[in-house]
Amino acid sequence: MTNILVSLDSSPQSEYCLEFYIRCLHREGNNVFALYVGDYYGDVGVLEGPTPGRIQELVHEDKQKAAHIEAHVTQVFKDNNIQGTFHRVVGRDVWHAIIEFSKSIKADLIVVGSRGMGKIRRTILGSTSESVLHHSEVPVLICKYPHHSHSSHQH
Repeated sequence: MTNILVSLDSSPQSEYCLEFYIRCLHREGNNVFALYVGDYYGDVGVLEGPTPGRIQELVHEDKQKAAHIEAHVTQVFKDNNIQGTFHRVVGRDVWHAIIEFSKSIKADLIVVGSRGMGKIRRTILGSTSESVLHHSEVPVLICKYPHHSHSSHQH
């Protein structure tokens, strides 16, 4: 059995990533782990950021977002007859949480989306997909979200 990790969030890029995996790569017998990495608020000090009450609200909102993604992914798995499960973990660095989870499930492949940030923004903020690619011990597929239709271009 092949273990596939598909990292998801609530973005259109993430939705495309899951659709691409199903359309182009999925094989019967693959075990698919859909992973959502929730926001980490553990090191926020009282004077550094949101109030404790606001942090609780943010955590609640993040859990609601995860539940919405889980419901969608579960339906997609059911509609496509895919043996898959949804998982939510919390991590300070999303890329690190993805790598650690991939090790815990003995993933054979990691599938991540790419937001297509510009070079300057990517240099300052870093790219989750690039960090996963750099640190992974297994193959990584980075799904580039199409910003335009190729059918309108002549090649």
